[in-house]
Amino acid sequence: MTRGIIITAAVFLASVASAQTVAELHENELKAIDSNNDGFLSKDEFNAFSDYAFQEMDDDKNGTLGQDEAKPFLDIKQFQKTDRNNDNLVSRAEYDAQMNDDFSAADQDGNGQLD
Repeated sequence: MTRGIIITAAVFLASVASAQTVAELHENELKAIDSNNDGFLSKDEFNAFSDYAFQEMDDDKNGTLGQDEAKPFLDIKQFQKTDRNNDNLVSRAEYDAQMNDDFSAADQDGNGQLD
């Protein structure tokens, strides 16, 4: 997966709760995330990509994202929202919690997939 796809998809993941839908993703980005190619993102596919994106953003592989690591993917408001304990680092637990919240907010019909 290229860094460009990661950027596009990470921005999608960060803004998924703001009425953006899977249909708004470029076809290539969707194909990279939609592992079973059904045109939807299941919770498992979303989680798998979220895991991949975190690992790619974590340049120093210390299990947290500093502002410099997150800056290409998240604006300051998104970073602060994800940094729940306000220590200027996004831990893996904080990131996972935010991604879970974002998926739940976007899954408006509660069917476990984004369409």
